[in-house]
Amino acid sequence: MTRVFKKMKTLMACSALATIALSPSVQAELASDLQDGVSALMTQSKWTGAQRQRSLTIMHLAMFDAANATQGVYAPYAYAGKIDNSASPQAAVTQAALSVMQELLPERQQDLEALAGSYFTATTDAASLEAGRRIGAAAAAAVLAVRAQDGADFSLDYTPGAAEAGVYQPTSDRAMVAPKIKDMTPFVLTSASHFRVPPPPSLDSAQYKQGLLEVVTRGGKDSPATAEEIEIAKLHAGSGSGAWNQLARNSSRACALPLLEETRMLALLNVALSDALIAGFNAKYSYALWRPQTAVEALGTTYSHPDLKAGMEWESRIPAPMHPEYPCQHCTSGSAALEVMTSVFGSAPFPIRFEGAANISKDYDSLQQFAEEESESRLIGGVHYRRSNAVGDMLGYQIGHHVAQTALQPLSGGSAPQQACDGFDSTMVLQ
Repeated sequence: MTRVFKKMKTLMACSALATIALSPSVQAELASDLQDGVSALMTQSKWTGAQRQRSLTIMHLAMFDAANATQGVYAPYAYAGKIDNSASPQAAVTQAALSVMQELLPERQQDLEALAGSYFTATTDAASLEAGRRIGAAAAAAVLAVRAQDGADFSLDYTPGAAEAGVYQPTSDRAMVAPKIKDMTPFVLTSASHFRVPPPPSLDSAQYKQGLLEVVTRGGKDSPATAEEIEIAKLHAGSGSGAWNQLARNSSRACALPLLEETRMLALLNVALSDALIAGFNAKYSYALWRPQTAVEALGTTYSHPDLKAGMEWESRIPAPMHPEYPCQHCTSGSAALEVMTSVFGSAPFPIRFEGAANISKDYDSLQQFAEEESESRLIGGVHYRRSNAVGDMLGYQIGHHVAQTALQPLSGGSAPQQACDGFDSTMVLQ
């Protein structure tokens, strides 16, 4: 049942935030607003999820490097130029986003310039504006250069393995999801198999048979379920990366993060989401484990189960995503995102609302609660085994922890972290 929260103020420990003196003219929420605008253009251009995620990550890294180049607080991702304190951070961030997307989405040039224009006019000092735009362009060029040969391939060609027991087979005639992304160079991980997950349980193991029975019993279209369980399955059926970016934008606004911290948080989040996608899909397409739907269809032919009958009619509660089953990608992405966001906002609970698919929204007591429900939703939806959820959760935790502890770190001798989010406005995330 959806919870209703009263207006409240919650003290939050935004760990890893540097003490920075920012003028009031530096606009908070700028990176979030730019992400909103660019994401809408990507949707209109009908980009795939993997293409969107890579591009957002490049854009956010460029915005971070640009903001950081006006203050020099953190280690940059790619920018190696001089620090210029006279440059407008707002102009630098805006130009970085504009330059990246002009390269990656050239067909929307006019829309991108219109999106950026209002933010440029907010800087009235001509010299500061010009310096900011120069830094933003340089930061964008540096990040784009690093990613120019990253092996990104968004083609959808895929040849499934032989139709044998346990081998993944497409569950519909829809296009496969990102079969080539497994070979893309990660942003921070040393390789797609930096954290390698173990093989899935063998089909004749008690663990697999119990897992299949559980998902068939709980996750079928006609399986007994409460109204809340059905809502949970539908709510989380969309993009896991999109969900976490929504939560991050709302949390940043409610926390009123300074611009540099906002760009850093969104950069870390999207790096973690991209590397989770690469690592998760590398494991998925390597192990190529079949979905529960295919296992049920194989009963009596290539597979048998002591508690499930051959020829039984069964359909998952939500359509199975078009990629192999193991491990759970929503779980991998969600756990990675949670670890990064906890490193920024702290672990103290705070209320937050998620606007999901099918016009369904729900309020949560914490990001942890959202992540746990997101993982469970894949079992309720009938598309994942519990073991796959657990392995995805662990893989995501390892990725998120690694990103949070190694990327975009404070420079040695820099300012000590401070508790910078002491005015969290819960009404900003419950709107």
